[in-house]
Amino acid sequence: MESGLYTVVVFDENDKWFVIAEKVIDGNKYSYLIRVNQSEDDFIDEYKVVRSYFDGEDEYMDEVNGDDLKRVVSILVPEAKKYIEHPELLKEILNN
Repeated sequence: MESGLYTVVVFDENDKWFVIAEKVIDGNKYSYLIRVNQSEDDFIDEYKVVRSYFDGEDEYMDEVNGDDLKRVVSILVPEAKKYIEHPELLKEILNN
């Protein structure tokens, strides 16, 4: 589901994530995600970083781990920092 600049990514029926930061790093799009509850009205304290790739018009995401995670998280966190430190801002976004 897309809402303005903000996006909820659904990996399966019960696995919803809110994109709080995105950056293209070395030609790859990386996203910093926070888990959203099923009704999309609250956040769960769980985060992950994914790398997007495209097959035609379809976008797929793979979770980033290890050294790659260490490298890109330091680039993504400054953009996501205001939401991490002020979760009430995320709540406002969901409620709008």
